[in-house]
Amino acid sequence: MTIKLSSKAENILDQITTKTKLGELRSTAKDIKRDHELALELWSTGRFLSRLPAILIMDVKALSKEMINKLDQDMQTHPFDEQNQLIDWLMANQLLKDKRASALVESWENSPSCLQRRVFWYYQGRLRWMG
Repeated sequence: MTIKLSSKAENILDQITTKTKLGELRSTAKDIKRDHELALELWSTGRFLSRLPAILIMDVKALSKEMINKLDQDMQTHPFDEQNQLIDWLMANQLLKDKRASALVESWENSPSCLQRRVFWYYQGRLRWMG
């Protein structure tokens, strides 16, 4: 599914190059705050460096189980190290900050998705470490 990009999304994409540092992506996302529609536009590009700030500006309340599964499927099109970074950012910046999403994570022990199982086991370790 291709989404027509807004001028705001185009401007952000024009700033992202292969030399863009992760801190710059975080700073861009911090300036935007929450903008779920813009996040979906950035995510739809399929580009790794545009998906990272997309994760940061998503609205966790708008993330349904189906949407999270779709994000997971999209992540699996990336190389292994990028998959891990995307799921780690999603976990740390969205999933573990919401009780509803955390409850979903608890159901992923036997998920067919290796990324979802990764998040489940990280979450279990975190629970044991932090109590």
